[in-house]
Amino acid sequence: MKKIRIGIVGMGFIAGWHYNGFAVQEDAEIVGMCQDFHGTSEQISEKKKQLEKSCADFGIKPYNDFDEMVNDPNIDALIIGSINPYHYDQIIAGLNAGKHLLVEKPVVTDLNQIDPIIKLAKEKDKIVFPAHNFAYRGAVKKAKEVLESGVLGKIIHSSFVISHTLIPAHQTGWRAKKELGTGGTLIDSGHHIIYQCLYLLGMPVAIHGFTSKLVLTNMDCEDTAQVNMQYADGSLCFLMQSWASGNADGVNGFRILGEKGNLVITDALYVNGEKISDDVEYGNSFVNQARAFLDSVKTGIEPISTLEDVRNTLKIVFSTYESAEKNIVIRF
Repeated sequence: MKKIRIGIVGMGFIAGWHYNGFAVQEDAEIVGMCQDFHGTSEQISEKKKQLEKSCADFGIKPYNDFDEMVNDPNIDALIIGSINPYHYDQIIAGLNAGKHLLVEKPVVTDLNQIDPIIKLAKEKDKIVFPAHNFAYRGAVKKAKEVLESGVLGKIIHSSFVISHTLIPAHQTGWRAKKELGTGGTLIDSGHHIIYQCLYLLGMPVAIHGFTSKLVLTNMDCEDTAQVNMQYADGSLCFLMQSWASGNADGVNGFRILGEKGNLVITDALYVNGEKISDDVEYGNSFVNQARAFLDSVKTGIEPISTLEDVRNTLKIVFSTYESAEKNIVIRF
């Protein structure tokens, strides 16, 4: 069996999760890692040492830079885990080099970049797979089946709420700067709840957003965001993402209320109080996602969360920012 050989771009904390997700796949092999070096000479030197150590720990090859990796004919696919501003150029280069791509969220931070990616991927007959790992949790996929079965009846109201803290390195790193992150908690961690909401419920027709900077005041953008949404059938939905508090036990989770029942995703999926699936673990979402990516590369199966979902996620994010700034309702 020929294994799909994969390179990881970027050595942030997410690289280890991707490595572990693919390590258990018999038809794939992580073969190398690269990092875009920037900063002072001392910072660059330290990052090069970190890359050597990470690659030694994983037992893979350290590449000098992205160009060396993307042009390696022995690599079939790339995991793009670099910081946000590098994604688009690396996606285009990867497609032109004939690589399949698994791209960390946000795939891009400019809506105008999505159509060129779709067009080029089609021309090159390559997969661009959004790394929307939470959508590959078994509990979320089962929740989709429950909703499609109609057992809950007409959906009345939904809430998607997640609050957690950031490690100090993330509080002061590139995420703290608007020019690099494009926004705060909503475009970053909030991406996860938005694409899951889109997968389960579809695109809303109107939103009203609010943002606040309550605790992480050193960061350029919001540490808390709230989005009120309405769907075409009149049902309502509430999203809240925060980096301001880790004291969210009993608050965090997804809750969908129907006229005939309810669905909750917290430590498991519950339908009308009965546990249906306990596949919610973070690490396993990367295992499931890796399997889905490989299947997509081999068979052309469309991802659960597509580039159109990337587009709609960004529409919700940017419309929330506009709504919060102008205090207006935005209709799609």
